[in-house]
Amino acid sequence: MPFVKLLTEHQSVITSFVISLLPGAPGVDDVIQETNALLWTKRNQFQLGTNFRAWALTVARFQVLVHLRTLKKQRWVTLDRDVADLLADELEAQPDPEPIERRIEALRTCLDKLRPTDRELLMQRYWHKVRLQDFAVNRGRSLSGLKVQLFRLRVALKRCVESRLVSQWQS
Repeated sequence: MPFVKLLTEHQSVITSFVISLLPGAPGVDDVIQETNALLWTKRNQFQLGTNFRAWALTVARFQVLVHLRTLKKQRWVTLDRDVADLLADELEAQPDPEPIERRIEALRTCLDKLRPTDRELLMQRYWHKVRLQDFAVNRGRSLSGLKVQLFRLRVALKRCVESRLVSQWQS
C-alpha cells in the first residue's frame, strides 16, 4: 500500500515540523496524532506521484494552527500566528530529504543500463576527477562533444532515477 509507505517515511519530517511550530507547548504528541489521523482520512484526496511532503506539512500546519488557538484560549504563551506562518513557510520550503539509500540504489540501476563507454566517461569525470580536456585528448574526442555527451547523460540519469523513485512509491 503506497500511502502507508509514504506516511511512514515522512513521520520524522511531520514530527519535527510540528515540534518546531509548537516549541515547549503541551499537546505536541496529540497534534502529531491528529495530523496522522487526518492524513489517513484524506488519503483518497492525495494523488500518487505528487509531493506528499508538501501535502502532509500543509495538513500539519492547519492542525498546529487549530492547536495554537486552543492554547491561546487557555492563556498559554505561544508563537504569534504570523511568526508561526513564517516559520512554517521556511520549513516547508526545505528540500525533501529523500532516503539516500533509495536514491543511490536507483542511480546504480540506472548506471547499469548505460553503455560501457558512457559509464566509463562518467566514472572518469566524476569518480576519478579526470579533467574533461585530458579525457578528450586521450580518447581523440572534441571537448565540446564530450560536454554535450555529459550533459545528455546527466539528463538521462536524472530522468531514470526520478522514474525509478516514482515506481518505488507506487509499489
